[in-house]
Amino acid sequence: MQQVQLQSYGGPEVLNLTETTIPQAGPGEVLIDVEAAGVNFSDVLRRRNTYFMPTPLPYVLGAEAVGQIVEVGAGVDNPALKPGQRILGILPHGGAYAEFVTVPAQFCVPLPPHIDPAAATSIFVQGSTAHLILHQLVRDLEGKSILVHAAAGGVGSLLTQMAVMAGAKVIGTGSSEEKLARIEALGGIGVNYSQPNWVEKVVEANGGEKVDVVLEMVGGEIYSQSFGCLKQMGTMVVYGAASGQPGHHHSEGFVDEGHNLLSFNLAYFIRDRMADWQASLGAVIGLLAEGQLEVEVRHRYALKDVVQAHRDLETRKTTGKVVLLP
Repeated sequence: MQQVQLQSYGGPEVLNLTETTIPQAGPGEVLIDVEAAGVNFSDVLRRRNTYFMPTPLPYVLGAEAVGQIVEVGAGVDNPALKPGQRILGILPHGGAYAEFVTVPAQFCVPLPPHIDPAAATSIFVQGSTAHLILHQLVRDLEGKSILVHAAAGGVGSLLTQMAVMAGAKVIGTGSSEEKLARIEALGGIGVNYSQPNWVEKVVEANGGEKVDVVLEMVGGEIYSQSFGCLKQMGTMVVYGAASGQPGHHHSEGFVDEGHNLLSFNLAYFIRDRMADWQASLGAVIGLLAEGQLEVEVRHRYALKDVVQAHRDLETRKTTGKVVLLP
């Protein structure tokens, strides 16, 4: 089979398509024939070795794979996990950038047959991240004004839809007219945050008022400037720093404005609050199965084009979910 291996850290060019032996399902595992593998910004961070936990070498990227079970290992007693069943395989330690991958049974989520495999790759990282941020951290969304950065992206587009669904007013930022049009189509108000007056535009879009909540994952100047959009006693939730740049905000600013700063890391929910994570995962699957959640999958790449997929993601040429199709 073919598999993308990371044997050194660096730019997209360090990703190598190699041939290797198809693995066998070990005890407590299933082997799946991968139909779609999700590409996330966390994969970029792992490739650079700037993820919050070290990335060992060699390493196979990819935390989510959708495919059909072809082999069930000893000790798997879940009757839903049988050959031919399509599942979402959750791979906290990577492995999805491949034609076949083994998945521990406890990290297998059976999928309804009518869900598009490529769209289903958004359920784990993007879907549960968006749902947990909104319903475990922000809460009480009805009537709130929420600024969502990178609102046309994988997580951002789901945050926008779920927040609108819950009765919030969403102002979403993007860096191009195409992305702003996408944000508007999802029910948000688009603001171009590559323009110098974007903070004023956000306040203007909210009827002259600053927003209740900022959902931030860019870092750098965008993080620092975002406090200018936040009303007194407002809350900022930080769940990433895609720019790789540190953001700065004087501690007196929190006291003067009564601002609240929260952070989110999906890995900690999986480890320490599994029941909450599983509930969010189920909720996202339900929304997708019922057609209430739209997942845009415009950027589909063959496994051999993984280098281009990473380049496009890093240079902000993508919207929605990015997938590899082995």
